Amino acid sequence: MKVNLKNNYLLAACVVVLIVACWLSVNAPIRFEKEQVRRETAVKERLATIRKAEERYRLRHGAYTGDFATLVGSGLLADSLQYVPYTDKQRFSLAATTIIGKSGQQIPLMECGATYDVFLQGLDKHAVASLMEEANAAGRYPGLKIGDISEPNGNHGNWE
Repeated sequence: MKVNLKNNYLLAACVVVLIVACWLSVNAPIRFEKEQVRRETAVKERLATIRKAEERYRLRHGAYTGDFATLVGSGLLADSLQYVPYTDKQRFSLAATTIIGKSGQQIPLMECGATYDVFLQGLDKHAVASLMEEANAAGRYPGLKIGDISEPNGNHGNWE
C-alpha cells in the first residue's frame, strides 16, 4: 500500500510539472508579444520626437544633422532622448545626407532608427532573431526607423 501511495504522489507531481510546462510554453509567445508592443510604442514615441527636432533643425539650417550632439547642443532635443528605450544607453542610429533630385535640386534626407535586437534585448532571443530574419528576407529595415537616406519619404516611420 505504501508503494502505491508513493507512486500516486509521484505521478501527481509529474502531472503538475507537465501542466506548468505546457502553460509556460503557450504563455511565452503571448508575454513576448505584449512586451514587444510596449517597447515598440516607447521607441515610436522617441523617434517621433527626434523627427520633430530634426525638422526644426532643417528649417533653421537648410539641412538635417546626423549628430545627436548638434541637436542636443542647439536645444532642440533633450539629451536623454537620443538613447533607445529599454537599453543601457545605446543610441539610435542617426544619419543625414543630401541628394540631387531629378530636377537638379538638392534634397536633404535623414534616417534614424533602432533594430529589433537593440530594443528587444533581454527578451526571447529566438523570437527576436525570427523578427530580424523576416524583415531582412522581405527587404525591410529590421526594426523601427523614420526617414530614409536613399530616397525621400517625408520622414515617415516604417510602421506608418
